[in-house]
Amino acid sequence: MRALSLLIILLIFTNIIVARTITDDFGRVVTIPDKITKIYSPSPPQTMTITAFDPALVAGLNFPFKPDQKHYVGVAASRPVVGGYFGQGNTPNLEVLASLKPDVILMWGNATGSNIQLKQLSTLGIPVLMVRNESINDLIGEFDLLGKLTGNTKRARELIAYTKETLGLVQSLQSKVYARKDVRYYFAEGMDGMSSECEGSRHLEPFTYAGAKDAINCKSISNYGMEKMSMEQIILADPDVIIAMEPSFVESIATNPKWKMLRAVKTGHILTVPNVPFNYISRPPSLARLMGIRWLIHTFYPDLIAPIDQEKKRFEKLFFPAYRG
Repeated sequence: MRALSLLIILLIFTNIIVARTITDDFGRVVTIPDKITKIYSPSPPQTMTITAFDPALVAGLNFPFKPDQKHYVGVAASRPVVGGYFGQGNTPNLEVLASLKPDVILMWGNATGSNIQLKQLSTLGIPVLMVRNESINDLIGEFDLLGKLTGNTKRARELIAYTKETLGLVQSLQSKVYARKDVRYYFAEGMDGMSSECEGSRHLEPFTYAGAKDAINCKSISNYGMEKMSMEQIILADPDVIIAMEPSFVESIATNPKWKMLRAVKTGHILTVPNVPFNYISRPPSLARLMGIRWLIHTFYPDLIAPIDQEKKRFEKLFFPAYRG
């Protein structure tokens, strides 16, 4: 009996040693393992953040990485696909997720239906932390959290420093930007370029850090974005620059008489958003927006910052050290 009592005491004591508590972004106090080596997120942007912090931490994927992304993400590319909550009825495979035994789950706390999602994930007995991921600035908190979870605070500080530097870049160039004529852009989405984002859309956030103005004056109707535009709206706006999400749309402009009327087309100021390793602007709105901000500033004011190829190499070396391109 005494031996059994000692064993119970030992187990309790051991459990105390290997567990700790942490308060998430929504004030929830959660008990987590002392050592964190595997993390899962049902949100693609957060999975991408975890991948950039340390690919070995990724327990499971929301969807497979594309061939041109695999060069960047290291061992994360080989992780099993679990799925996740990212609209259009997508849900994670809880059976597969349970089999992977992640130490902790990070979920976006402000997502539509997050309470239901939390309830579903909590049935697995895996600690769930709710994280803010509403703006680019929230990356600072995400990196800080990953540093606290893993103990790799040095890595967290490096990524936080780059994030803060990027978000303050336009402000540091403010006097030079304001001395120039406003650059007006049109953000073209969809295969026909006839969809865009309106005021208040989170998908426009990289542009707000880039010092240019949206040529289209409209209001968001839905959280999803991609509001339909009319050709008349676009012609009246007559943007200086067109930033397009689809390469096929850019290729079609040359043969479209309506688009050829625009000054951006006449001057050749039409650019396709880079999407490797992840899209620089949105869909999904990932940490690649940090590079997107710099790419946009270079697009609008090419002489104000270092050549974008140099910055791209710096970004890739810091966030994706596995890449050897």
